[in-house]
Amino acid sequence: MLTDLLVLYLLLSGLTSDLLQIADRRHGQLEEGVLTGNLTLIQEALAGGADPDQTVQIGPERLITLGAIKPRLAHYFAEETKATPLILAAAMDNAEACKLLLSFGAKRYLPSKWGWVPAQYAAHIADPELAQLLFDSDPAATHYSIRISLSSQRVFLFRDGVSLVEGRISTGRPGFDTPKGHYLVTDKERVRRSSLYKVPMPYFLRLSFGEYGIHQGVNPGRPASHGCIRIGKASVAKTVYENTPIGTLVLIE
Repeated sequence: MLTDLLVLYLLLSGLTSDLLQIADRRHGQLEEGVLTGNLTLIQEALAGGADPDQTVQIGPERLITLGAIKPRLAHYFAEETKATPLILAAAMDNAEACKLLLSFGAKRYLPSKWGWVPAQYAAHIADPELAQLLFDSDPAATHYSIRISLSSQRVFLFRDGVSLVEGRISTGRPGFDTPKGHYLVTDKERVRRSSLYKVPMPYFLRLSFGEYGIHQGVNPGRPASHGCIRIGKASVAKTVYENTPIGTLVLIE
């Protein structure tokens, strides 16, 4: 009887060891696929049972590889210990890899060591469309867009390409220039007060999880803010706020 139990234990131990080795191989395959952008490798790993949310090991060699792709990636992932494949794929701007991971159940809101979720990495590498995919965007956002013209100091809100409202704005003054680029609306607050400058910022729309936003504010007829986009007329600010779903794309040019 004791011998039979020992044999069973050894068999089960061997089986467990084999399964662990297979799981390790599949996860290594998934990591390699994400790092190299090899969708076939990612598909095979996930179909073979790789956990789409298991932490990616990022050592010195991989940091060099990431830095060669985009210099900022080496900064983002130095000392990182909680990055998932989805976080890495988002930071590498690989939308197809992100879609594949999501199709196998990858979680959108598992944070990195620094507290960022995948959508934030996509937003910070200036891919708002990918961030929109990874974020809990309002489905209606695909019908809306906002354009900020720095040269004419005007804001335009569109629905399906048709202008809903436009108005005069005041963007960042010299030294606090509003940065050009592509963004998306990630937060809305009807009543907000700046913690830094202690001034009200009603009808606030945050851009790409960052420090800049669109809100009602003083408009002296020239760039005068600390980087935010101030809409001078309350009725325009209110209309933009009420007709802008979370996830709306914003172009500042």
